[in-house]
Amino acid sequence: MIFPRCSVRRAVAACVVLLGGACLSCTAARAETGSASVQDSNALIMTAEIALRRDDCGRAAKDYEAAARGLSDARVAQRATDVAIGCGQYSLAEQAAARWRELRPTDPAPLHATMRAALGLYQIDVARSAFEHWLASRATQGSAAHGAGPGASAGGAGGAAGPAGAGRVGGIADELQQVADESGVAATLAMLQGVQVRPLDSSAGQLALANLAFDGWNYREALRYGERALGDGAARAATQLVLARAHAGLGEAAQAEAAASAARAAAPQEQSFAPADVLLLLGREHEAHDAIEDVLARDPQNAALRAQAERRLGLIAFDNGDYDEAQREFSALLNDRDSAAIAVYYLAAIAERRDDVATALRGYQLLAGTALEASARERAATLLFKHGHRESALQLLAAANDASPAARVDAQIEQAQLLSDGGEAPQALARIDDALELAPGHPDLLYQRAIVLEKGGHTDEAIAQLETLYRQRPQDGEIANALGFILADHGRELARAQRLISFALKGEPDNPAILDSMGWLYYRRGMPKAALPLLARAFRLDQDGDIGAHWGEVLWSLGQKAKAREAWSRALIADPDNAAVKNAEKRLRAPQLLTPGEGTSV
Repeated sequence: MIFPRCSVRRAVAACVVLLGGACLSCTAARAETGSASVQDSNALIMTAEIALRRDDCGRAAKDYEAAARGLSDARVAQRATDVAIGCGQYSLAEQAAARWRELRPTDPAPLHATMRAALGLYQIDVARSAFEHWLASRATQGSAAHGAGPGASAGGAGGAAGPAGAGRVGGIADELQQVADESGVAATLAMLQGVQVRPLDSSAGQLALANLAFDGWNYREALRYGERALGDGAARAATQLVLARAHAGLGEAAQAEAAASAARAAAPQEQSFAPADVLLLLGREHEAHDAIEDVLARDPQNAALRAQAERRLGLIAFDNGDYDEAQREFSALLNDRDSAAIAVYYLAAIAERRDDVATALRGYQLLAGTALEASARERAATLLFKHGHRESALQLLAAANDASPAARVDAQIEQAQLLSDGGEAPQALARIDDALELAPGHPDLLYQRAIVLEKGGHTDEAIAQLETLYRQRPQDGEIANALGFILADHGRELARAQRLISFALKGEPDNPAILDSMGWLYYRRGMPKAALPLLARAFRLDQDGDIGAHWGEVLWSLGQKAKAREAWSRALIADPDNAAVKNAEKRLRAPQLLTPGEGTSV
């Protein structure tokens, strides 16, 4: 961040740096000239901004919160809140937001920030109360307040770390998606349990909840909300589509197909592929392929329809390891404006699978500035690291110079994951520890530290790290699942591990990662038959290499060795470098895996 040009003599007493580095006229400071506390607070603002420039998030958040307490300026309290949230210093954010509310009692934005801080701490009850008051405050404010985001309420431009759009006009679906994007779907759904406000009771609100529940791996809740939305007159095509997807996720084929047909009947053009997409979710790829071809046959001259069909056919071929067919389909899409980016991405991925490193890297590089840039950068970094270009790979994942504090933390986590996956657990741990020096107590960094410790063979330390996090965040299902899985994987406290995983499943009953944990726990407890359907369903929902490794091992233990090899082959198609699959195959002496493209019917 660039400092405003204030003279050295006046800087400490009168230069207040706000969002985007703007320097105020210091009127508020002059009004209280001679106050030592004001001078101290302004000095704290200066040191906070210097700390931000040095990536010292913890110091910046601490100094800004202290400055907010010393000044009667809502703009400083807002900045303090935004910095603390962006830096993952949620306790300080909670305090700064409280000060902001004191200074702006009728402004909805501080309530939004209070909710974000509480969700960051996984204090669900506090977040729920703030959410309800936020919506009520917005309704009371009227359209003028709705148009004023937190930056506008402060009289300055909004910063990257702030709660963008906290005061803008928007339907309930936009509001819920905003909260989920900021704080995660699981925490948002937990907060919304029991909320009684008029916008959520509307047909649009129920449909928004249905989509959120689907995204949050709770298909029964998605059905409940969706059926209510349908009864209340929500958009029929969109509602039937979420019902179809939820039924498919639950394996309820007849209901899924009926809802998909209803969605297509309600919007024949927009939902042309709804039945085919549901067949894919059900794992019936051959039927889905035929359904896609049927759509094309009904309107062969429709170029937009053909592009949508080719995208789906290309994905089916890619997921089955039929790279020649996938290449044909995606190559045909390169001149389609809406499909070109995804075509380039998958053509690069096909080149990567064929060990054509130069072509793969060129393809990923072409995606800069597109919606797929982040995914392409991650794949390119993995590929570079695998082929010995360690420093180039790490640099590719580095945060930009003007990145927000949150983006910098994400970049550090990505770099640590790359190092850990590449067998450099000590270096990954050192990187996480360095990041924690600058952002102490950041929950994402602490969680990643536990994962790196476990992957590096430091099981006791990993468990201790997760135990600490679990005590701090007992309602966080991700923490409960991670702790339960590691206990189960190492044969420790299996009864407690089951309680932890069961708690996580209660919040996200259809999450494949948690289903995998429970299946693996059953296997560790000597119950492979109980484990098998959980692992099979988890892999159907998410073709993840680790899940496939577990699924194959359980099949092997039950004497179904051909199906085990097939499961491992499918897992390697999805994740060719997966160590868990290769270790399971080697350990169990299963040398004859199927090659990509062979039939699969597990």
